[in-house]
Amino acid sequence: MPTKEEIVIKDACVLFDLLDLNLMEEFYKLDLIVYTTPQVIAEVTDEDQLSKVNVYIQSMKLKIDGNGLVDDVQFISDEYPGLSFADSSVIELAIRKNCTVLSSDNTLRKISVKKKLIVHGMVWIIEELHRCEIISSENAIEKLRSYPEINQRAPKKEIDELIRKLTSE
Repeated sequence: MPTKEEIVIKDACVLFDLLDLNLMEEFYKLDLIVYTTPQVIAEVTDEDQLSKVNVYIQSMKLKIDGNGLVDDVQFISDEYPGLSFADSSVIELAIRKNCTVLSSDNTLRKISVKKKLIVHGMVWIIEELHRCEIISSENAIEKLRSYPEINQRAPKKEIDELIRKLTSE
């Protein structure tokens, strides 16, 4: 189980998935310290989504870390042209704080692994919410089935495996 010391950095994709699956409130019941960067927040352009995210920023549940050096972020961005500047800022923060990356973006996930960072996605979040008894098996299965509908890049194999696991409990 994650401890309060474990820091998870979210990218904009995870924010959107949590909002679209109505799991933001449940997510913040996990025992995590959650950081992101100003560049990621800048990617949230929908006013309704931004107002929902701002609730967690104002309550200090989502901490914004803008302490990274622009040169370091730019170096990562130059090294991996497939990453956005915001994604590069997430990698810089994860390296600087030596923490886990939480991302639904496949490119960001692959580069995080290359950089020897621990990386998790939405399926892990749903599994953790269930494991920590924040959501029921039925609710987890419902969210897993909805996930590919709201994010067409959702990892269907991982989703099916977790649904099988939850169904057999």
